[in-house]
Amino acid sequence: MKSGRSGGVGRPAAVASVVALVSAAALAWGVGWAQAGRTGVRAAAATGDITTVAGGVGGPGAGTAVSLGSGQNSACGVSYSSGTLYVADSQVVRNVSTQTGGLTTPVGTGAAGPLGDGGPAASATLDTCGTTLDHSGNLVIADWGGSRIRVVAAGTGTFYGQAMTAGNIYTVAGTGIGGFSGDGHLATSAKLDTPTAVAVDGAGNLVISDSGNGRVRVVAVKTGTYYGQAMTAKHLYTVAGNGTYGYAGDGGAATSAALASPNQTAVDGAGNLVIADSGNNVVRVVAAASGTFYGQAMTAGDIYTVAGNGTFGFAGDGGAATSAELDGPRGVTVDGDGNLVVADRGNNVVRVVAATSGTFYGQAMTAGDIYTVAGNGTFGFAGDGGPATSAELAGPDQTAVDGAGNLVIADGANGRVRVVAAGDGTFYGQSMSAGDIYTVAGTGTGGFFGDGGAATAAGLNGPRRVTLDGAGNLIITDRANNVVRVVAAASGTFYGQAMTAGDIYTVAGNGSFGFAGDGGPATSAELAFPDQAAVDGAGNLVIADSGNNRVRVVAGSTGTFYGQAMTAGDIYTVVGTGQAAYGGDGGLATKAKLDGPQDVAFDGAGNMVIADGVNNRVRVVAAKTATFYGQAMTIRKIYTVAGNGTFGFSGDGGSATAAELRVPEDVVVDNAGNLVITDSWNNRVRVVAATSGTFYGQAMTAGDIYTVAGNGTFGFSGDGGPGTAAELASPGQTAIDGDGNLVIADNANDRVRVVAAGDGTFYGQAMTAGDIYTVAGNGTGGFAGDGGPATSAELNHPQGVAVDSAGDLLVADVSSNRIREVAG
Repeated sequence: MKSGRSGGVGRPAAVASVVALVSAAALAWGVGWAQAGRTGVRAAAATGDITTVAGGVGGPGAGTAVSLGSGQNSACGVSYSSGTLYVADSQVVRNVSTQTGGLTTPVGTGAAGPLGDGGPAASATLDTCGTTLDHSGNLVIADWGGSRIRVVAAGTGTFYGQAMTAGNIYTVAGTGIGGFSGDGHLATSAKLDTPTAVAVDGAGNLVISDSGNGRVRVVAVKTGTYYGQAMTAKHLYTVAGNGTYGYAGDGGAATSAALASPNQTAVDGAGNLVIADSGNNVVRVVAAASGTFYGQAMTAGDIYTVAGNGTFGFAGDGGAATSAELDGPRGVTVDGDGNLVVADRGNNVVRVVAATSGTFYGQAMTAGDIYTVAGNGTFGFAGDGGPATSAELAGPDQTAVDGAGNLVIADGANGRVRVVAAGDGTFYGQSMSAGDIYTVAGTGTGGFFGDGGAATAAGLNGPRRVTLDGAGNLIITDRANNVVRVVAAASGTFYGQAMTAGDIYTVAGNGSFGFAGDGGPATSAELAFPDQAAVDGAGNLVIADSGNNRVRVVAGSTGTFYGQAMTAGDIYTVVGTGQAAYGGDGGLATKAKLDGPQDVAFDGAGNMVIADGVNNRVRVVAAKTATFYGQAMTIRKIYTVAGNGTFGFSGDGGSATAAELRVPEDVVVDNAGNLVITDSWNNRVRVVAATSGTFYGQAMTAGDIYTVAGNGTFGFSGDGGPGTAAELASPGQTAIDGDGNLVIADNANDRVRVVAAGDGTFYGQAMTAGDIYTVAGNGTGGFAGDGGPATSAELNHPQGVAVDSAGDLLVADVSSNRIREVAG
């Protein structure tokens, strides 16, 4: 089966993912996004901290269950109680009626703001992928972005030692500062670190997956002895994990064991703690009492592996669970028959470890063996209305079992909640057949909404790239919505529209996928997966209209540009005929053939540089008749300057036009005029030298090509060492910051990394010239960490990076459907 973490996941060659750049000219423009934003858009952040500046899930509202929020962390957690399905939808909690399928949003505003403790839950700010219901019917929320456990009171009374009012929200564990402290003390005085989930045991204690601390911890609901420890009511205790990231300790005391990102904990019928030890690719159990469980003799308080052999992969169906391979199991629950249900996230399947021999989920099962019950292993979305085992899932995060015995799946990267029917009947307002799978919430898109309002409340859908114009406005290619949008840095008139600082507006595209509108208003035109937008020296907006195999221009003013008479606000094709092919070198750019152009930039001479992705070339449209890149060029004609058209890797140290590329996704011009190319499918960043000299620590010859980051292996390694020895994973956009450092959106590693141009301290880290460092993202795909250090935050396939004039990093966090900023 294919893991969703393999190279090129979800990226068809013709529309391979791309990201943002900011040209040297844009960096030099006077008013930066951050500088303007701190007065009109958002509050200042501490150096190295990360915040969201555009994109969100919208307001609380009400509607049908097909209307969820955005990003992979939409629909990332599910729980069930009394006829209601609770969906942890990133910055809100949604309720879905199991009878009608109707959806409401009782918790969270969906935007940044005050914490809201002590007030109505609908006005609170949170980040969550895990909820549960306690014995009093209160909703308990693992607020991993806030490093807290919070409770929404079901009724007015005293819970967890606090007086609570029905419908209001309260913190019951954690100070809000990420860290580890407080064992044996009041839970509200303790520090947690990105708690990903919370469960309630038979005694009513809260069991917390304190993932960042590598521990499972318990808040005692009353004084007593639990998990072999004397506990005091309202106090916090570690019951599994010693804080060391690793895999050790089986057969010994659980508190001495090493865990690796325990993501979710469940409590089985015998009171044992079941832990999804995600980083170790296993499921483990802490025995509540001495006895035989899951076919093993266990001692109270000790820890044991019950599924997974620790090897990253997929194998073992139909055999012993402890011999099987798992891939980052994210969630675990216990069904009504005592079976363990595992969200085997990296394998894009849901699997079951049978507690007893019998028939479950339509399959004959043997006690202790493991079976797939949903998903065919392919990362994607398909199969609704058919057998669950034939369907495609995308990074399933968590599962639950509802009152009818249906298996509910948080299909995280698909942004959906899906149900495998336990029997024939009507559930969630739909007619279902036993064993088949259905979507009950979520459209799978981030949505398109919010124009004219605050950018942080807008719906984006796969934003691939970001850049900045001369006024400091943030330009976003909202790719899957087929539009280009602008977040105004200050109030004024831009692109023919009156704009208010901090609000978002569409400036090109009507939202329909297609090709139409040339010569008319850009907002009435059709685009097809626009990948990058840049601003030329005349202030025109230039768009790589990838799906249309064209480069198009929205005129910034009325005049003649690219040899055409243009009217301000109207759109025109300036490169490409629309035919997906290669042709036209040496001729007029409008007669040339492109194939999936991924990016467009401008060099110091004003030439247009195009990453012609599927043609495996970088091409230039000359701004004037002269010699560029070692070639005599004629104004408005097109030429290849890198790549020989062969999909492959070769040519380092030789002529760039003789080299092989693999779908170049991005090109940027550095401060020395060199072309920096993201050779994504080769997992490298390469440079075409503009002149002979030493760049990025290498002696280079003009016109030749060199690798400056990545060793060609898809993976993550090398931080703190030479950039050329490091592993990258489908790198997207690159940018050059004010210090000349190379900034890389390391897409599939869920990180932003920097290759230092010189020795010094950058982004809060001491760096050595030529070495590579992570400056944003902790390597876990998701959405978390706003307001805290960028290196502790979760990113979700960042595709684009830009650097503003204040030195802040802007990141197109594509699968979270947000634009985020790291303060410089």
